[in-house]
Amino acid sequence: MQKKKNAVVVGATGNLGGAVSKALKDRGFVLDPIWLSADRPDATRLESYNRLPEKIHCAVYVAGINVVKKTTELTLGEWNHVLAVNLTGAFLFARAAYPRMVKAKGATFVVISSIMVTHPYPNRTAYAASKAGLEGLVRSLAVEWGENEIFTQCIRLGHLEGLMKSSNIDPKFLDAVKLKTPSRRLVRPEAVADFIAWLAEGGSRSMSGTVIDFDPAYTINRNPLP
Repeated sequence: MQKKKNAVVVGATGNLGGAVSKALKDRGFVLDPIWLSADRPDATRLESYNRLPEKIHCAVYVAGINVVKKTTELTLGEWNHVLAVNLTGAFLFARAAYPRMVKAKGATFVVISSIMVTHPYPNRTAYAASKAGLEGLVRSLAVEWGENEIFTQCIRLGHLEGLMKSSNIDPKFLDAVKLKTPSRRLVRPEAVADFIAWLAEGGSRSMSGTVIDFDPAYTINRNPLP
């Protein structure tokens, strides 16, 4: 009988996090319940990672926030908060999960970046900077942790169907994005979740430190015609 594998999804209650949690659970992974509850820990605090499972086969950091504001009007507090949630939390999670992933032998560590790193919109400086940091993090960890059979991945995510909980952008914005996307389709959270599950089931063993563009050609479409 195959032993059950453990997965920890930080940010599991969001749009994407919920889809990732379901995909892993459907494939037999045991989800850490602490991050599934309404009173989940603060992802930016060191002590929030004190009760991780003894072994972690799949660790996913999906937590993220955005502040849409001109750089000259962005406060230091807002900047620090965005970087704390998007980047520092991922670092704390990775550091705490490391010995548990070593025990799992063949663990997968996944973070979520954004097309804002390579194709930024105005007024999203903190968000873009924090996501760029995540890409550097997974590349560094791939080199450092590869000998321990820990495989790291970063998904550079395009526009999902549905906005982030922290976003106050007009939903019509997504309609404009669709018009610039060749297929007129946005990214389905379930598609991203299935890909992460594939990585967790062994796909990541052949690719580590990889930044994957999960985007239906929106960012490369330069067709001037409507």
